[in-house]
Amino acid sequence: MSRSLNEVETIAWKATRGAGYPWGIAEEAAAAIRWLAGRGIDGCLQLASLLERTDGSKLEDWSPDPGEVWSAPGGVLCPLMAGAALSDHARQLLQRPLEFGQMASSVLFLPFAGWAAARIGANLQVTWSGGSSLTDGVGLALQGDPGWDLCGVMVAVSGDVPESCPGASRAFPDPQAWDRLNEFARRVHAPASETSRRFGAGGADGIDDD
Repeated sequence: MSRSLNEVETIAWKATRGAGYPWGIAEEAAAAIRWLAGRGIDGCLQLASLLERTDGSKLEDWSPDPGEVWSAPGGVLCPLMAGAALSDHARQLLQRPLEFGQMASSVLFLPFAGWAAARIGANLQVTWSGGSSLTDGVGLALQGDPGWDLCGVMVAVSGDVPESCPGASRAFPDPQAWDRLNEFARRVHAPASETSRRFGAGGADGIDDD
C-alpha cells in the first residue's frame, strides 16, 4: 500500500518519540524518512530496525564521541545521533573528511549528509564497505551495496556532481515495518506507565492523528 510523504513523516516522528528519542531527534528522523521516501528509498524499514535495536537502551551508548573516528561508547552508532553530529560539524568537512565508526541502519545517515552538503554548498560523498553515495542535498546517486547495516562511514567533499532524483510524491513502506512503527507510535498516546514515563511517552508530548 502506498502512503503520502506526510504520512511517512508523521509515523516516523511518533515512532521515534515512542521509542524514547528526544523531541528534536524525532523531528530530524521524520524529516530524514521523508527525504529518503522522496528519492524512492524505504526508510521506514530501516527506522523500524533501528528502533527495535535501541529500544530500552541508553541513547548515550549509541551517540558519537568526537575523535579521529567518531565512535559510540556501546560500539555501534545510531545514524540519527551520528547525523545530528554531522550537522553540527558540517563546516569541518571543508577542511577534512569526517569518519564514523560502525553504524546501525546507516542508510538513515544519508539525509543528514544531504543537509550538510546544502549547508556548506558542496557536494558530499559518503562511502562505506561495498558502496557509496553522492549528494548535493537534492540529488542522490547510489553505487554498490546501499550499506544498510553495521559498517563504518566516511564523509568527504567531492567534485563530482550527483544525479538529480525524480521527485516522488508517494512512499511504499514495507507493511511489517509500518506495523512495527505504529506499535512504537502508540506509546506516545498510551497512559503513562513506569516504562513510558522513563522514555518520555504519554501526556503532553503526543500529537494528534489529524
